[in-house]
Amino acid sequence: MFENKVKTLLAEGKAAWGAGLPDRSDFIAKLTVDTGIDFLWIDTEHRPYDATDIPWIPVLCRMKGCVPIVRVAGLDPQLIKKALDVGAAGVMLPQINNAEEARRAVQYAKYPPEGSRGVSPWWTFFMDVSYEEYLPAANQETCVIVQIESREAIDNLEEIAAVEGVDVLFAGPLDITAALGHIGQLEHPEIQGFLEEFPRRAASCGKASGITLRGFEAGRKAYDAGYRFIVIGGLIIQGIEGLKADLERLRAYARESASS
Repeated sequence: MFENKVKTLLAEGKAAWGAGLPDRSDFIAKLTVDTGIDFLWIDTEHRPYDATDIPWIPVLCRMKGCVPIVRVAGLDPQLIKKALDVGAAGVMLPQINNAEEARRAVQYAKYPPEGSRGVSPWWTFFMDVSYEEYLPAANQETCVIVQIESREAIDNLEEIAAVEGVDVLFAGPLDITAALGHIGQLEHPEIQGFLEEFPRRAASCGKASGITLRGFEAGRKAYDAGYRFIVIGGLIIQGIEGLKADLERLRAYARESASS
């Protein structure tokens, strides 16, 4: 019951495909999950809310067989605990710079004896799951994803990857552009070079690599480069692009019909 689909796919060398949630909307979350993604990336780092504002979204994901991943705002045990207690099956930690911070991320996300997470998850009540069922399986279920976003993290990448309990190293492309002195320039050769070698460096320590991007071609390129935890976009942006494209085609069709 508590097998984490993302962890299983990664252990088999397969890709876990996910999408981002742009707002704390249960409705948008439901529509996104219904596309068949493996995980939903719920961002509370750059959005004006936290885990207490998304109480039903992780539960909705679990009910649909989708892995809820919550990105918290920082390496804070209270934020991590709240995200997991509302039902996240994985937490993403931004700005992890060294092995010690990675060890703390694992510690905060796991129950004793592997960690120090406080014991009182409440999502279980709403899914009629007993503590006797969940608690023994919680540490194995929980996926820990650490973001590599600074010059220090880049230099310490292998040491971070070697930390037991870290499941995924996630490349934060925009922060990496800033760290390497090319802020916002995703196509800069130094940025592209780092992103291309990132999966190899993570794999050298037996860890999967992750990235966020948008669309089929970018996703294919990332997969071919070795990324396996891949956020391929989101319902709103890609829906808007599809709507605009259809609108342009229909207007062109109408003009051609009117002139014929």
